[in-house]
Amino acid sequence: MDKSTVEFGKELESYLSEKFKELGFPNAKRSKGSGNQGQLGDITGQDILVVEAKNRNTQDITLKEDVWDKLCAEIPLHSKRLPMYVLRNKNQKTWCVMEAEDMFTILKGWMENTQGRI
Repeated sequence: MDKSTVEFGKELESYLSEKFKELGFPNAKRSKGSGNQGQLGDITGQDILVVEAKNRNTQDITLKEDVWDKLCAEIPLHSKRLPMYVLRNKNQKTWCVMEAEDMFTILKGWMENTQGRI
């Protein structure tokens, strides 16, 4: 029996929630209504990213600019949270998309905290 679109989406959101918990956000969980009921993004309980998650039953993934623009527009101007668009294909490969400048800011902080040790 095939999974519904909602069930299919829940899989990725549950995966992301668990990953945030591993990072030290014990209250991370799927948003009620998957971000459509006044909550910012698909994952709550963490305050660093606004996440839009899309689980697709196709091999190839397309980044939809209108989804990205909507995600960015939903973040309040005073917020320091960054947008992240998470995509998963039918082979369970998962990608995180964010603005290049945001990624470089994160990398700079990581480099400063690790003093460049890899």
